[in-house]
Amino acid sequence: MKKYLSLLFLFIVFFDQHVSAFEGYSTIGARSAALGRASVTLSDFWSIHNNPSGIALQLRPAAGIAYENRYQMKELSLKSAAFVLPVNFGVLGLSFNQYGYKAYNENKIGLAYARSFGPMLRLGLQLDYLSSRFSEGYEGSNHVTFEFGVQSDLTDKLTAAALIFNPIGVRRSDLTKERIPVVMRIGLGYRFTEELSAIAEIEKQTDFGPDGRFGIEYKINEKFYARTGVAVNPGLFTFGAGWHAGRLHIDIAAAMHQVVGTTAQVSLVYHFGKSINE
Repeated sequence: MKKYLSLLFLFIVFFDQHVSAFEGYSTIGARSAALGRASVTLSDFWSIHNNPSGIALQLRPAAGIAYENRYQMKELSLKSAAFVLPVNFGVLGLSFNQYGYKAYNENKIGLAYARSFGPMLRLGLQLDYLSSRFSEGYEGSNHVTFEFGVQSDLTDKLTAAALIFNPIGVRRSDLTKERIPVVMRIGLGYRFTEELSAIAEIEKQTDFGPDGRFGIEYKINEKFYARTGVAVNPGLFTFGAGWHAGRLHIDIAAAMHQVVGTTAQVSLVYHFGKSINE
């Protein structure tokens, strides 16, 4: 009973922010989670979930998994997996994530294509299949939409980026006429030195106020990274670390909310095969 009362409390606390949200669409990867959930300017493996243009710089095939435990409740967990494949004409990617548990879950499958246009510009397009599933006796829903992202290196230190998810505003329910929200992100990333960088972005969902996000990453040495950040809406303090051992990358993160507690995330990526440049 205590568990279900906690679930009800969480629903009430976040009702105003997430009543129309598709929770299967969220910032993925412990690196971004540690940076205040800022992600739009990053060019790493988990860009396939956060801004598809970012995978354009991937040089090797790679596969990864991630798990997020929200407020220490498995019913609010987010499970993710992805695969990227550099080819001669760009980079292809396949991604999957699932939010929820057996009684109710939201799923997202994405097929992405990204390409660099010179040293300064990267574009990415992803086709998304979204579904919601209930326990027996309730009908789920299925939708198709897309997302588009862009990144531009304005200088060797400054990067600007933007993303739009579900620009067509697909309808989630024919009965209630509820729509899956349009999500827009815009941000800047700045590299102060080889070791220190910062990222800032704003996310806006239709019908909801903007969420400001800011993160700082420090490269301790060739293997270890330290990260911290904040998010405005809801108010979160985040931190985490990364360990990069050759082709294996492991990242961990935690986000603290003063009312509902802590969210933890871990992600693992393995790069294999030859570089596309070899």
